[in-house]
Amino acid sequence: MNLRGNALTSTPRVTKESAREPDRVAGALAAGFVVLLLGTELGLSLPDETDSPSLVASFYTAHRTLIIILQLLGFLAAVLLAAYAWRLRSVDRVVAVTGLVLAVCGLAPGFITLVIAVLADPAEPMTAGTWNMLEPRGDDILFLGIVAFAAVVAVRLGRRLPALGLLALFVAISNLTRLVLEIIGKSRGALEAVGPLSFILLIAVMAVLSFRGVLNADSASQREPDERVGQSGRS
Repeated sequence: MNLRGNALTSTPRVTKESAREPDRVAGALAAGFVVLLLGTELGLSLPDETDSPSLVASFYTAHRTLIIILQLLGFLAAVLLAAYAWRLRSVDRVVAVTGLVLAVCGLAPGFITLVIAVLADPAEPMTAGTWNMLEPRGDDILFLGIVAFAAVVAVRLGRRLPALGLLALFVAISNLTRLVLEIIGKSRGALEAVGPLSFILLIAVMAVLSFRGVLNADSASQREPDERVGQSGRS
């Protein structure tokens, strides 16, 4: 009967709406990561890898306390990202694992900066200069993690959340391009800022989706059963 068919076809819609239980913990973790990351990145501009060892040592000595505090906050941001990735394990385990890897990769630049801040000595600037030359390699590790995470989000979550998938794809492409330009020694231009900002936007969007219950365990676990019910209703 048509009445029964209509009732069955409406079931998935009702179930999906009821399954959208907000994951406020996940949303807060992701939002906290974004706030801390922006705060640490905007807090102080560090010397470039091409600057002289004496300049690097003098700068880090003059701002030692602030730099150490900012790096510790950066480590805390990485912990929040790891915790958010762990919350995503019920949504998609591959995304969660890649997010954990990204959080570990995110420690590399901060670790190098922290070492420079601790060891910097204007009387013996070569040590600070040597470590400062490693800063780009720490950034490369971070951006490899970003590219991998964004690509996995695009593939694994983009099928049911196309807008999120497109954003993640843009993040992956822009940061991969930035990384390649860095490796071959070409100017990164606008990608110097676009790549990192697009990643921050991706996490911010995912935070909103977690707050709204779009990214949660219930919606992921009930998605396939709901689709099967919908198919039986149409038949």
